[in-house]
Amino acid sequence: MVSKEQIAHELTMVYMNNIYGIDVSGYFNFSDGDGSGTVETNHFPDVSEISYSWVKTGEKVFLGIEKKKKIPSGCQVDSLFSEMVENYYGAYNKFLDLLSSKP
Repeated sequence: MVSKEQIAHELTMVYMNNIYGIDVSGYFNFSDGDGSGTVETNHFPDVSEISYSWVKTGEKVFLGIEKKKKIPSGCQVDSLFSEMVENYYGAYNKFLDLLSSKP
């Protein structure tokens, strides 16, 4: 028999795929055997894709405006992965509670 923990994990993976799966948007127009339209597919950034932020350098330029410099500030997916882990555990615990409450 499949354990409640395994069922909770499988349900959580379905939930996670629904929330974080590939995002496809666009439109199609089809008439008389001819079609046209656009489709855009959004994916997560690459795991190693760097995120950048602007920091003040302390150097003043024209009109006393402080110069800024672009520096690496981690990977673009770090905050997304953190959110995904929290959502996974939240969903898993919810499903496990629901499964455990049934006889």
